[in-house]
Amino acid sequence: MSEVIIVGIGYGLLLSVMVGPAFFVMIETSITKGIKAALFLDLGVLLSDLMYVTIAFVFFNEVRELMAGENQFILKIVGGGFFIILGLVHVLKKKTLFISSDSMAKPLSLSASNYIMTLLKGFTINAVNPGVLFYWLTLMSLLPDTPPELALNRTQGLIIYIAIILITFFGLDVLKIFGAKKLKEILTPQWMYVVNLVLGIILLVFGTLFLFKGIFALLR
Repeated sequence: MSEVIIVGIGYGLLLSVMVGPAFFVMIETSITKGIKAALFLDLGVLLSDLMYVTIAFVFFNEVRELMAGENQFILKIVGGGFFIILGLVHVLKKKTLFISSDSMAKPLSLSASNYIMTLLKGFTINAVNPGVLFYWLTLMSLLPDTPPELALNRTQGLIIYIAIILITFFGLDVLKIFGAKKLKEILTPQWMYVVNLVLGIILLVFGTLFLFKGIFALLR
């Protein structure tokens, strides 16, 4: 069980480092409209993630039944491959493609007049990114085995694992919201380039590890 918790926290931290449109809008919202508005925006992102998690959960359970037993290695190979592709995207991304802190509010102007609209804005920003679904499918395929003495079946372990990732990820989002002004000061293209390079290397290492685990299981 401790492995599930540690791995879940690790992936939650990994997701929190990934910088996308929702991150920039969340920081700008906290600064221009206040912490409460940013929390509603983040709640919208969370609801969108829960939607994708539900879709991924249903799909993953169906696929897992088809790949039960000896065919489980396929999930590790596919998940590892996706992490490698994602890592290469981060490593090869050019510095000039990053958004500077001075212009980060321009691509997505914040025109919401109330908290419900702000929540819907957060939901929409995350929902239009189909990559989120693939993130969750990959993370589910990399779920570590739960010890038999805990009497948890695979589905229960998966629910705990996903919950830990979400709590870690969105807990850190709240800290980002409260520290938005400080974060904006360091959101330079150079800083983001370094973060994405390190993140890409981490994803490549994880992806390669899981890919080889899957291949090793195939050859046994």
